[in-house]
Amino acid sequence: MKKHYLFAVLISLSIANSNAQFIDDMESYTDGEPIFGAHWTDLGCGGGVGCALMSSSDESHSGSLSGLIPNDTTTDAGLDLGGKIFGVWNLEFWMYIPSNKEAYFSIIGSLPVAEPPNVGHFYFNLNNNNPGQGIIQDIAIGDVIFNFPHDEWFRINMRVDISTGMSNATWQLFIDDIEIVTCETPFTDEDGISPTSLGGINFFSISGLSTYYLDDFYYSDPEYTCLLGFKDDKKRDFSISPNPVKDLLTIENTSTSQIISIKVYDAIGRLVMDKEGNTKQLDMSSLNSGLLFIKIETDEGVFTKKIIKE
Repeated sequence: MKKHYLFAVLISLSIANSNAQFIDDMESYTDGEPIFGAHWTDLGCGGGVGCALMSSSDESHSGSLSGLIPNDTTTDAGLDLGGKIFGVWNLEFWMYIPSNKEAYFSIIGSLPVAEPPNVGHFYFNLNNNNPGQGIIQDIAIGDVIFNFPHDEWFRINMRVDISTGMSNATWQLFIDDIEIVTCETPFTDEDGISPTSLGGINFFSISGLSTYYLDDFYYSDPEYTCLLGFKDDKKRDFSISPNPVKDLLTIENTSTSQIISIKVYDAIGRLVMDKEGNTKQLDMSSLNSGLLFIKIETDEGVFTKKIIKE
């Protein structure tokens, strides 16, 4: 089911007053056209139809558009993460895989031409023989099997710590809010070889059965090296209303977790409001109209929600 918001904005900037490297809700692209430029590229196949990520209105996590990897076996899109060789980096995005379809991506050391090794080959419903199940191959801890839902959006969240250089890099991975790769796992392939950098993500049409959608990318350099654990029920335990909002925004917490802080970011990643403690209401009347991100930090995890300010 699509959600039609009043505003939809894409910005791909590194903002001095924020830790956001880029935020991409996929709404600035043209339906049915290839997505190429800024942080979207390809792996040397030309950047057009049959190579680049495609804009699609078929499915969306927010707004009306998402990015599509179709079943053409040639689409070889790249998300450029900047070739990072130092720091702590967090990437969050959402995936949608229809029933009877498969998906694939990998973490690569460089763009636009991938240099080995890849850290992880991520297969979802490989060969259409494993519905709801995926496998990660070629990471330091060997093959890892995980579960995911078909026909609904689920989140991918990975954090890579290269603060002491690539040879000592570690990482952590959540799929559908379940920790799949634990914090401080070596960021290498299965042979213990480090990539040249945190280059990007390769989204590839692995077969004629491959169809999947991508939305709501958030790439940042966070303060903490490890993510706090998500819990399945927690993502349903925070209610934010009304949405769209004009003046007062109410935050209802029905979980046992304690809110530590609430931060509000605009569509280009600028921090526009910062409240400490167990805040229950926010006065939004002074903020500009448009898309906003509400980041709720609790003692059990960090949760991000979108709202529209009228």
